[in-house]
Amino acid sequence: MSDEVSSNAAQNKCYDVSVVAQSLRELHEYVTARNARIQITRPNSDASCVLISKQELDSLERALAILADTADVRELSAKIAHLAALASAGDFCHA
Repeated sequence: MSDEVSSNAAQNKCYDVSVVAQSLRELHEYVTARNARIQITRPNSDASCVLISKQELDSLERALAILADTADVRELSAKIAHLAALASAGDFCHA
């Protein structure tokens, strides 16, 4: 496990949950030191999750907040609100 986590070949890795359970401290150090991502999987399941650093999460959240505050998003939100108001009023012919 140590050789796999120490590898600089790829920042993003995928591990089975059993490996993560045994090596969480080492994986934590790897992710936080390199802003890497660890995909966690389970046998016989398509479900997975991702371990990322708090710094990366904060960065992603900031980017989403910036992207969500654009003129296009505000215009789309206004159109959706208008359609919702028409639908709740039962006025479907004027949309």
